[in-house]
Amino acid sequence: MAVVMAVVIASRSALPIAVVIAAAVGLAVLNPRLPEIRPAAAVVCAAAAAPVFFLLRTNWLNGDGNALTPKFERDVPLVGAHLSHDELLEFYVHSRFWDYTHRWWGWSVVFSYSVLSCAAGCAFVYVLCRAARRLAPERTWLFLAGVVSGAYMQLFFGDVENYTITAVLILIYVVAACRFLDGELPLRVPAIALAVAACFHLEAGWLLPSAVYLAAVSRSRTGSMRDAWQSAAGAAALIAVVFVYFHFNGLPLGRFFSSYAGQALRFKDVFSFGMPRSYFGDELTVLLRLCPAIAILLPACAALRHDASEPSRFLAIAAVSMLLIQGVWKSQLGVFDDWNLYSAGALLSAIVIWRYVSADAAALLPRIAATVLAGAGAWQSYAWIAANHSYGR
Repeated sequence: MAVVMAVVIASRSALPIAVVIAAAVGLAVLNPRLPEIRPAAAVVCAAAAAPVFFLLRTNWLNGDGNALTPKFERDVPLVGAHLSHDELLEFYVHSRFWDYTHRWWGWSVVFSYSVLSCAAGCAFVYVLCRAARRLAPERTWLFLAGVVSGAYMQLFFGDVENYTITAVLILIYVVAACRFLDGELPLRVPAIALAVAACFHLEAGWLLPSAVYLAAVSRSRTGSMRDAWQSAAGAAALIAVVFVYFHFNGLPLGRFFSSYAGQALRFKDVFSFGMPRSYFGDELTVLLRLCPAIAILLPACAALRHDASEPSRFLAIAAVSMLLIQGVWKSQLGVFDDWNLYSAGALLSAIVIWRYVSADAAALLPRIAATVLAGAGAWQSYAWIAANHSYGR
């Protein structure tokens, strides 16, 4: 019944999205070779996405979202921002944005979060459009249609949580890393990009194995670890400067050990070991919702054996690293309420899977099958997004 209601809601309130999905699916089947999207065209795409994100923004809040208003109203007048080491710059940016918009225009905490989340969605669309040809040179429209078919796109429909800006920064890190592997950027650029993402949310730290792979590639090319150590030092220095700055501006370093990251270092109540089977069944359900293409993960892994390129290996390591969160990190709010915690892993998994699907779908029949998968996933995802938009109305 819930699925039927979501479809009905989607058919009434998400018609523009349905039209976009249909157009993308049609282009994917026709298989045009999409030229590189120029900056101006990417800006137009991002601008066109803005009203879709904003007008269909979510009206559903989880426990953390409901708690933000009293926290901001208490802490912003005292120290200028509500702060936590787990989500340091996410909280800081959202706090300062709310402070200004509340004083100027009377915005609520929830509305200010929604606006910034939609703005992050525009940035995501821009970066994805610019990087699509690099990530999937064959059948780029199929790749784009597949990547945006996951329900993690709810992040950019005004989600009131601290993962939206971080998701964009993780995508920027991925693009910077691929450009390094293609010999276009020095290693320090992806290292700094990852450090910035970690300053926004420590969840980005789960990507460290992928950074180690970049360091190994650098060493194999130069015969020295000098670039790797210099890049690591620069990234560590950036994180240290940010944390020390906030130590003297409202967030003492001693409070780190009471954060979720501090509890993880003490192996205290943040890992899912010992949870019942039903918990992991719910995790699988959430993963399938966030990334419907995970259903064809095994064929994609089989394709990986035949693609030994450095970017492909990097993307696989990054995706697996972020998926580990869903396997070992215990949801504090309940699995379905904590879906956004796992959204970055779903995003990277979608990039990896659709990269291989778009490369292998040369014949018409596989291309149609892949397009049907993208369309079905998009319909499920955007029906859920539309249902969240209509929640409480």
